Amino acid sequence: MLIVAGTGHVDPDRRDALLESLAPALRQARTAPGCLDYVVAADPVEADRVNIYERWESPADLEAHLSGRPQDAPPMPGVRSVEVMRYDISGFGPLPG
Repeated sequence: MLIVAGTGHVDPDRRDALLESLAPALRQARTAPGCLDYVVAADPVEADRVNIYERWESPADLEAHLSGRPQDAPPMPGVRSVEVMRYDISGFGPLPG
């Protein structure tokens, strides 16, 4: 299993429009083979921040998803920075209650 997680910083007055514009791509990604979760969401504390979280069954599923993205996509208005990392997960289980 893989987790992809990160943050983006965007002009606060453009954050809602950015999230709305990403909704169709998020819906499509969630139907991709091996996609367990995929979200970009407004941070509840910082007005200029979005949180990115994806969960994939395998590296091959993530690579297939990434290979389908357009390489020459125009920059998104208002986005100042994005930092995303990939985490390879060797085990997992529920948190103790």
